[in-house]
Amino acid sequence: MRKGAFGIAFAYLLISLLWIMFSDRLLFYFEGILSPNQYLWLSLGKGCLFVVVTAIALYALIRSEDQRLKQSEKQYRSMYESNPNPMWIYEPGTLRFISVNDAAIAVYGYSAEEFRHRTILDIRPLEDRENVISSSERVNSKLNDSGTWRHIKKDGQLIYVNITSHKIWFNKKPHIMVMIRDMTERVAFERALEKVNQELLEEKHKLSETQLLSRVAGWEFYPRENKLIWSDEVYRIAGLKRDGREAFDIYVQHIFPEDRPLMINALHDLISTGKQLDITHRITALDGTTRYIRQLARVESSGEQELKIAGSLQDITELKQLEMERNRYQYSFEHTLNSITDCFFELDHQMKITRINDIFREMVKTDRSRIIGASVFEFFPKAENKFYHVYQKALEERIIVRHEDYSVVLQRWLRMAAYPTDEGVAVYFADITEDRLKDERLKEAVERYELVAQATRDVVYDLNIVENKLVYNTSLTHLVQIPLDEISYELEWWRSLIHPDDMEEVVSSQEKISRAGLTNWECEYRLNCGKGEYKYVMDQGYFIYNEQKQPIRLIGAVRDIDALKRSTQENKRLARIIKQVNNMVLITDDLRRVQWVNNAFVELTGYAMEEVVNKMPGDFLTDPDNPVIQTLIRKQQAREAFGIDTIIYTKNRTPVWVSAQLTPAYDENNAFQGYIIVCQDITYRKEKEEEINRQNRLLREVAWISSHEIRRPVATMLGLVNLLDMTEDESERKEIFSKLRECAAEMDSMVHEIHRRIEAEKVMQIARDL
Repeated sequence: MRKGAFGIAFAYLLISLLWIMFSDRLLFYFEGILSPNQYLWLSLGKGCLFVVVTAIALYALIRSEDQRLKQSEKQYRSMYESNPNPMWIYEPGTLRFISVNDAAIAVYGYSAEEFRHRTILDIRPLEDRENVISSSERVNSKLNDSGTWRHIKKDGQLIYVNITSHKIWFNKKPHIMVMIRDMTERVAFERALEKVNQELLEEKHKLSETQLLSRVAGWEFYPRENKLIWSDEVYRIAGLKRDGREAFDIYVQHIFPEDRPLMINALHDLISTGKQLDITHRITALDGTTRYIRQLARVESSGEQELKIAGSLQDITELKQLEMERNRYQYSFEHTLNSITDCFFELDHQMKITRINDIFREMVKTDRSRIIGASVFEFFPKAENKFYHVYQKALEERIIVRHEDYSVVLQRWLRMAAYPTDEGVAVYFADITEDRLKDERLKEAVERYELVAQATRDVVYDLNIVENKLVYNTSLTHLVQIPLDEISYELEWWRSLIHPDDMEEVVSSQEKISRAGLTNWECEYRLNCGKGEYKYVMDQGYFIYNEQKQPIRLIGAVRDIDALKRSTQENKRLARIIKQVNNMVLITDDLRRVQWVNNAFVELTGYAMEEVVNKMPGDFLTDPDNPVIQTLIRKQQAREAFGIDTIIYTKNRTPVWVSAQLTPAYDENNAFQGYIIVCQDITYRKEKEEEINRQNRLLREVAWISSHEIRRPVATMLGLVNLLDMTEDESERKEIFSKLRECAAEMDSMVHEIHRRIEAEKVMQIARDL
């Protein structure tokens, strides 16, 4: 409108100026020609003509501008009315609807007349109306984005909308135009997304807690950059600490040195061949404890992408400890079975014998190999077996069954107890023929054994630090062979049992833990178990603190580790002996690769352990074409124990004769681990054997010459002597003497040859000795 008014005014001004400039100038030409009256009428006509022309021009311009404004208003109203988004115009003061478009009528359900009788507050929740009033007062002529609001439709449905508004002039008054965008679905989506994100956070938190409970954590490794990315759980599970170094370097340094090659080789195989990594190794945690870690990993991306390895680790320390404890208990169980006076055998579900003790073997007088796997009815025929129903009942009803009866097969009175197991049934029986009056005592002994076998051997205690009172469980009498009336329930009494050399370490370690406010404490020390006998025990405790962070209780368990400790010391002693023996010792894995060598091997061959680890002995000790290698491989693949004499070469390729004894090694689960190879240097012996062989060959040659070559001229000489006695002819006698001289010369030559060979052998022996 402003541009149109300016255009009309400018056109009028331009025409007027042009008319004044040129029309007055034209009148000057008629000033002398026309009379004053004519000149006046001409001037009057000029003015009238200007008015008519300008009036026509103004009419045309105003009409054109008016049509343009009408067209613009029509387009604007069409955009307003046909806009797919709800729009309306309301009065600022009263907030009353002035105009609404068709989309607003369709969305909200009100007619245009109903809208005009309402204000914008009528479509808002009551709690939002004060904010609506405040927001409407802040609207200006610019485009205002008021954000997301709640609106109520005619049917009461609540919807979420985004509002944009600005001030306009409508009906010559200031009004506010509003455009609405329905955001209900978006708000619902955002809320659903927020709920999903919250659930994901909760799941992540649960996953983190689950990982900590199951002691499982994930990691990623990028070999090209040697970059290892850990989850936070790895640091907590593995007991490691962030110190600014690369995670890979941190972890490798904490792996036990003897386990590092296993981990690194497995990782190398995974990277080079894609073979899935699944190994278990030991690490030293930040607190100095040893932890067993199982690693699982696989290649997730390769080819054109950067190589990425995804893996997880699990702390299986407790599982390993349980496994070792189980093996110890298994050994203890087998030892106990062979120590008890009862006969014992165990049956599977098919009534086949799976385990026996020595007393049972002696009773049936049959080798263990023939008993295991055989049916029980081969030794106790079913028709004569009065105890069959005992096995069957224990097996089917899964209950303990006891029974006393006379055995026709053994011709003895027996007391039998059958215990259901996961594999079948375990049976104990004892001969009660001699004195059935001892039944009660035997029954009590069996019950005591059952309780002892099923109960823990650990001494559990509860120390009240404030009152200095100590409470033990009944296992104390198993560990400490002290009469009950001499047992005291005070800390001083318990500490009096600790070896004097270990007392300071026990007390100082407890004080160190309590001062630091830590909870877990453990210590190994020697304990007087009675009669002056000291045993190694593992004491593990848990400190409980009051609100002032002062220790008030210590709950713990004492475990007898004497056998394990002494076994460890014995193993160390044996390891030192192996290192110091003169014979070479090599230990290989199940792939025939060297894992360890002793000092004698290093000294004799010149190879350091780092040079031979993970190499096969045949690759550096013998020639590749040596036929002995194939024999070694074939026997090792068959896992046979065998011995062999062969030549090996030192690092500087000096040949050495050795006598090698190869013995297969198995773990506690009877799984093949590799070979233990013990080699004895027999070079001197071989040289002596060769010398003897050469002497024997010389003797055989001398004997041959003596028995065959010398015999020939001797026989000839004997024949010639006989001829000499028989002939009288002088010429023949001369000829015979001539032949005798030839035979004597031949014999002399042979004797010289024998002497030459003996002398040559002596010279060669002297050269060999030098």
